[in-house]
Amino acid sequence: MSTTRKSTTVELADAFLALHHLVRKRVDAAMTAAGLSLSQSKLLALVARLAPCRPSDIATQMGYAPRTVTTALDALEENGWIERAPHPTDRRAQLVVITDAGQAKLDEVQGPKRQAVEQLFGVLSADEQKQLRELMDRVRERADD
Repeated sequence: MSTTRKSTTVELADAFLALHHLVRKRVDAAMTAAGLSLSQSKLLALVARLAPCRPSDIATQMGYAPRTVTTALDALEENGWIERAPHPTDRRAQLVVITDAGQAKLDEVQGPKRQAVEQLFGVLSADEQKQLRELMDRVRERADD
């Protein structure tokens, strides 16, 4: 009976995925406590960047089904963070924009997000953080080839 040992690269990938999960969990918890979840903030930031935009544009950018985006936009609109208006030339379409309240909420949750990330990565020195960033960039660039 032979035992198979994971390769170093597989161990690295597993460690990265575990860390990714932990970072998402901590950041989401901190942001949710401040009133806007990580996924909501990503959606709201995309609306701010693309606005005015159609919900279908958002769905395409995020890689989600239009119905999923519509449901998420409903929640943002309910909180007063976005507004929908009829498209000026297409009666079937709507345009989405971020409201002042939405931008304020997006700005507000950046502090808790920063604190959560600094708490996690604060175990590394500034030089180690820079090195880690450079290594991750190198892997990501290679994946884009």
